[in-house]
Formats: sequence, C-alpha cells, structure tokens
Amino acid sequence: MSENLMLPNFEDNVYTSQYCEENIYHLAQRMLAQPDSDSRWDINIIFVSNLSRTVALWNQRISSVVLTLRGAFAANRDDEQGTWIYDLDTRLPVPCPWEEYVEQTFPGHADLPEQFQSLFRVVPSKVYLDSFASDRSHMVIFDPSHGPHYVAVPPSYPCICGPLAAAQGVSHNLMSDFVYMGGEVNGLGTVLDFASFKDWCSGSKPVPRSV
Repeated sequence: MSENLMLPNFEDNVYTSQYCEENIYHLAQRMLAQPDSDSRWDINIIFVSNLSRTVALWNQRISSVVLTLRGAFAANRDDEQGTWIYDLDTRLPVPCPWEEYVEQTFPGHADLPEQFQSLFRVVPSKVYLDSFASDRSHMVIFDPSHGPHYVAVPPSYPCICGPLAAAQGVSHNLMSDFVYMGGEVNGLGTVLDFASFKDWCSGSKPVPRSV
C-alpha cells in the first residue's frame, strides 16, 4: 500500500446494533459526499448470505453487510490502493485489506457444507442509496405475552427509503431484493460465488454493474 494512501474514516458513523444494512447506508452516504470520491474510489455494498440464509462467518458480532472501497484503478495490476473492507461489526481492523478479511472471516470456506457457504451480492453504492428501503418489519417478532416487538431497539431516526424506492412506492425491499441470493433482482447488483468474489476483490475481474 502507498504510504500516502488516506482511507476514509468511519469512527463517527451512525451506528445501531443489529441494523447493519442501515449503518452501511449511512457510511456510503458519508463516503460519497467526500470531494472527488468518484475519481478516487469505487464504492460497493456487499450483502453476504445464501439461499438458506445460513452462512458461517468468523470474527463477527452480527454483520452480513459490508462496504468495499477499491482504488478507482484497481483493475491495473500496478495500482497500490487495492480493495478495503469496512465491516462495522467485525473483530478485525476497520478498514481491513480484503485478503486478510476474507482469510479471517471465511476460513476453510471450500470445506464447509454447501448450506453454510457464502454468496455475495455486490451493489454499487449509488444504486444502494437510491433503491434501498426498509420499514424494519424484519426486526419485529410476535410474542404471545407482549404482542409484536422489535428484537433489537431500532434507530431513533426515521426508516430509510431511497429516492428511487420512494418514487416506486417501495417501503421494504431488504430481504427480497438485497439479501436474496437467487440471482439478479430488479437490476440491484450481481451475485457472486466465493471464488468470483475473491477475483473481483483482487481486481482480476471487472466491477459488476447492475443492468
């Protein structure tokens, strides 16, 4: 890594435990608001899940949503900026070089039963900010004694609804459009398997783009 490389700070980011997709939404907003962010970085949101939603992750408290920061010229093998992972719930350093993050978060991935192997939905940050919506209904459970209640205290700010989602009348698409790993949904990112995700992080494959 270049000694002059300055990675964006995350420490003052809005954070609510167990609302990782919203925490990352705010982080993406902050990064895109920085001067020259488009020319310096390629910013993507990564949802980690599988068809049964039973992935095995290590060095994690909760998160299955992270932000990746790639040098704008990461496809150039001489580029020193590389790919960095911002995971606000990891026990690893933040940001973390992608090689270390993958090695420590997905050890022995190929030897896991298929039901625990991860898939990765790669969503360009601007697409995520425009299209993501959550009414937090996925965090509500019904208790016969106390009725419906949140499994974790929700954020104090209003529910997030991106401008494109709002224009389309969408109030909640987290589980159906982003966590879902069955393929492309409404052009919201590209699903990669483990090997393809590592290739993408390394810069040996182009950045996936939604259609």
